[in-house]
Amino acid sequence: MTKIFKTLVLVFILSTSSFYALQAQTTQEEFLAKWNTMKGYTVEILEAIPEDKLGFKPVEEVNSFDEMVMHLAGGNVMMAKNFLGGADPTMDMESVSMTKADLKKALEYSFDYVAETCKGLSDDELAEQIEVFGGAMITRRQAENLIDSHGIHHRGNLVVYLRLNGIKPPQFRAW
Repeated sequence: MTKIFKTLVLVFILSTSSFYALQAQTTQEEFLAKWNTMKGYTVEILEAIPEDKLGFKPVEEVNSFDEMVMHLAGGNVMMAKNFLGGADPTMDMESVSMTKADLKKALEYSFDYVAETCKGLSDDELAEQIEVFGGAMITRRQAENLIDSHGIHHRGNLVVYLRLNGIKPPQFRAW
């Protein structure tokens, strides 16, 4: 009897969690709305730091604030082009100067580039398996989430850089 009860409980938990996992699946519209919010939030983080602090590094082994911004922006473009099939970028991310104004242009461009690339993907294309880093195979929808996670990670770095300089970061918002 106990074995049957445990099995029924396990089946219930698995079916319930599967139902909620399916409900949590992000639509393109939801992804793009959140993506555009993150664009604004990331630009606000950049705007919060004074120009003379752009080269700040908490330790020598890590990227400076400006390098981190360009890593985030360049990563957006590179992954959207290579993993989502984006068009050839019209901005050369390697030649962007590190002035605050140019960093802002590059950052905004990178978010817009990802958004435009994602808007053009059909449900069938989002379900296609693609090869990413290290030969891993994921769907394009998962690649969208990879791009988002990369940005989340580095926005967190930038927030810490602001705080280490005594600057209160902009209020976080998720959507």
